Amino acid sequence: MIQSLVCDFLIRLKNSSLAGNKTMTAPNSRLCKNIAEVLKKNKYIEDFSVSPDNRDLTLTLSYENDTPAVSMVKIFSKPGRRWYEKSSSLPWGQSKESLIIISTSSGVISQREAKKKGIGGEIIAEIC
Repeated sequence: MIQSLVCDFLIRLKNSSLAGNKTMTAPNSRLCKNIAEVLKKNKYIEDFSVSPDNRDLTLTLSYENDTPAVSMVKIFSKPGRRWYEKSSSLPWGQSKESLIIISTSSGVISQREAKKKGIGGEIIAEIC
């Protein structure tokens, strides 16, 4: 049984990209779909689709010169430890290119968008 669909989704994403797979499939949830939208907007994946029976989420992974766009995933919030931050104390990440995904009252957005809007929330993960 899967304890956290988000953690499972992110780990599948990392493993699939490091294995060189072009697509990956994960169980569908509203939060996973919103995270996929943020990943697509920031060009970490090319596209995603939901299966007709609404059970699976299929992602087409993004590569540049056979190098995966996703090389590292660091999960901050876990079922046993949720991590919330104000907009003034949001982390920046390991590099300029890294993407920090935050669940806010305005939906799932990147750290840069949250800083611009001046809102904080639950820090889900960092993707490099």
